[in-house]
Amino acid sequence: MLLKFIAFVAAALPIIMFLRRLMAGGKRPTRLSEGVKEFKKQFDLAVWIFLALVGAIFAFAAGKLAWTWWNA
Repeated sequence: MLLKFIAFVAAALPIIMFLRRLMAGGKRPTRLSEGVKEFKKQFDLAVWIFLALVGAIFAFAAGKLAWTWWNA
């Protein structure tokens, strides 16, 4: 029964959030929401930089492996 309740709440959550946003209308953003938005931007940039570094390391390792295999 508890799992059914959790599933229902999880399914209803996007609808509740959409309606809440719809009812908020055109409110001006608060200082806190501006700060959160800026933090999200910075965090998103950090994640992309991290993924780029991981990709570069993976490409370098794959290239080194291919070079070793080719010259063996």
